[in-house]
Amino acid sequence: QHYFIQSNLSCSEMDENPFADPKDVNPFMDPSVTQVQSSQPTVSAGIDDPFAPSLAEPATVPVAPVISQPPPEQPPVAAPGGGYNNAAAGYGASAPGYGASGGSGYGSSFNSQPPRQYGNEENQQKQKLVEDEFRKREEDLERRERQLRDEQKRLEDARVYGDRVPNFPPIPKFFPCTPCVYHNIDFDIPPEHQTTVRRAFYHWQFTVGCYVMNFIVCFGMICALGTKAGSMFGLSIVFTGLFIPLSFLTWYRMLYNAVRLDSSMRYMLFFFMYGFQIMISGIAALGINGGGFVGIISSTSTLEDNKALGVMGILCALLWLADTLIAVYLIMQIHKTYRSTGQSMEKASGEFAASAGSNRNFGQAVLRSL
Repeated sequence: QHYFIQSNLSCSEMDENPFADPKDVNPFMDPSVTQVQSSQPTVSAGIDDPFAPSLAEPATVPVAPVISQPPPEQPPVAAPGGGYNNAAAGYGASAPGYGASGGSGYGSSFNSQPPRQYGNEENQQKQKLVEDEFRKREEDLERRERQLRDEQKRLEDARVYGDRVPNFPPIPKFFPCTPCVYHNIDFDIPPEHQTTVRRAFYHWQFTVGCYVMNFIVCFGMICALGTKAGSMFGLSIVFTGLFIPLSFLTWYRMLYNAVRLDSSMRYMLFFFMYGFQIMISGIAALGINGGGFVGIISSTSTLEDNKALGVMGILCALLWLADTLIAVYLIMQIHKTYRSTGQSMEKASGEFAASAGSNRNFGQAVLRSL
């Protein structure tokens, strides 16, 4: 039933907020306030604000005067010249009673340098010691670098131009002859080309074995067949004594120096001389009768007279055939190496012209021939 509203409520009572707090009383609705407002005259210019300040001048509140305190005086600082730093003591150049120059008795000049700090000297000494240590280390590193560079240059000069003691062929000390050339593949040849040069050296040794075997078979023929094999034996002596050192000097040593010095001209000379070696090995494998080489032809003819010598001759012919095939394989491999190192005919001709121009007699002979 409390939800119903009485119908006899007045309009003023209906205007009131039923949800407002009954204790919340508007202060402006106080009877004393409303009486004062109604008693004041109405001004046509506008509505007066009851909370606005009155037109009367406000009372002046006395304020205590601010007295500036002078800065505390500092004791004068002694200057290096015997005077005092008047600027630090608060005495200016125009201070009364001290003269135009800053006062008598305190020095005529001001010290503009900061006071001496004793803690910085120790730090400076430590820094100087550290700098000296770094300088010594840098000088030591530079000295070591120079030594390594000089040692490297010495080894390079020794590898190319140095006075190297001959050690090949290895001859015993009691023998009257001495080695002729210096031979050291590990020291002279770059690592990427050592395998190729070693193969060429092994092939030269194999060729020496073929010459020795050929001489042995020819010596057996002269012993078994007499004067019939005289020419074979005589030529085998010449070939063995002449071609063994020539093969080392003309084509193997030429390849050795070409790789060591990276010389296109020596490569060209090697290919030329090695071609002769292949041709000689092929002729020796054929073995023409009376030609000084025991090959297929001379071995088959020897089988009729002496089977043992014939078999040895066939074995020697196979050795010469193997030598020829090895030489063909090696020249192909060395030609690949020649191309991979950037060598060419133009470089070879340039080196030949430079070497010929350095020799005055050779150059004049060439000019006369032209």
